Amino acid sequence: MFDLSFIRITYLQIVLNAVKKRYGITTQQIGIPDSLMNEPMALVPFNDFMAWLEKIAVLSGDPAYMLKISSDLCFSQMGSLGEWYLSSPDLALAVRRINYGVSCLHSGATYHGEQSGKIMKWSYDSPYARQQSRCLDSLRVATMMIKALRHYMGNDYAPLKVQISSALMGNNQADRQQAEKWFGCAVEWNAPMTKVWIDLSILRHGSERAFSISRPMVVSNLQLDDMLNIPQPNDSAKVMFELVNYSRRYGVPNIEFVAEKLGFSKQQLQRRLHQFGWTFSNITQYVICNLAIQYMQAGKPIEDISQLLGYTHPQSFTKAFQRQRGLTPKQYQQRLLERSRETISLNL
Repeated sequence: MFDLSFIRITYLQIVLNAVKKRYGITTQQIGIPDSLMNEPMALVPFNDFMAWLEKIAVLSGDPAYMLKISSDLCFSQMGSLGEWYLSSPDLALAVRRINYGVSCLHSGATYHGEQSGKIMKWSYDSPYARQQSRCLDSLRVATMMIKALRHYMGNDYAPLKVQISSALMGNNQADRQQAEKWFGCAVEWNAPMTKVWIDLSILRHGSERAFSISRPMVVSNLQLDDMLNIPQPNDSAKVMFELVNYSRRYGVPNIEFVAEKLGFSKQQLQRRLHQFGWTFSNITQYVICNLAIQYMQAGKPIEDISQLLGYTHPQSFTKAFQRQRGLTPKQYQQRLLERSRETISLNL
């Protein structure tokens, strides 16, 4: 079994944009490939996201930087998807929508509510968050929860209590005081998981902002595919697919890169793959062909697709695709165009 969590670029880009705005730190400085940033629904191993959070702390010289960018961390920064999270007529429905909706953005994590008498604890936990970055991740989610609550309750709203699932990096008293000032309540550090305590009665609070229940959120078939296609940590086949897909952002997929992300040696990964009846070469060819077809459906030229998939020479891409599909990329793309025309003519 390959145990790995993923998070989407669109979900973590909120942090990256805020860090650039506050500290001038770019994604290139962090070591994030441009090709990832150009595809909002692209998946990133959660462990890599944790490493990026730690690197930002080093580059900024501020271990509590997540507190400094808190004003820019909100679901509304995610465009139409974020607007959908906050378009419910009351707070209770918004909390529920966020809890189940974020599962399409972040696998292996839990977002849920816990009731204790007249108190509801809005909770988040990821067993994949580690060491120093666990605090930064906990602050990230708690902040977004607070911003969602303030969307309904007003900017002055303060919860009853906030729990952060690690100690504040640097353990600076001034930073601890800043956290309590921003959240507007007592903050407990080193908690088992992230929790925002609120009075149950506020869940009935409606939104005073204009919204339309019937306003459609137009999503294409390709966008829907992207949204729903997020592997759970114990789904070995999908985890391998997405790891190979991720590895191409750093050049042509190679087994050493993928093995390192899983915490294996090359030999260990080869043995695991053999148990499933797979080889790394076969998986790579399968992934590349599937990605190529997705790019074709999006209307990208074959030459661009070849480059996006990490091929230096288009001829190499053509041969690899033809081995898998029995057609050259151009022949396959022509078939897609013909089917599209047939569908249009049937609908007329």
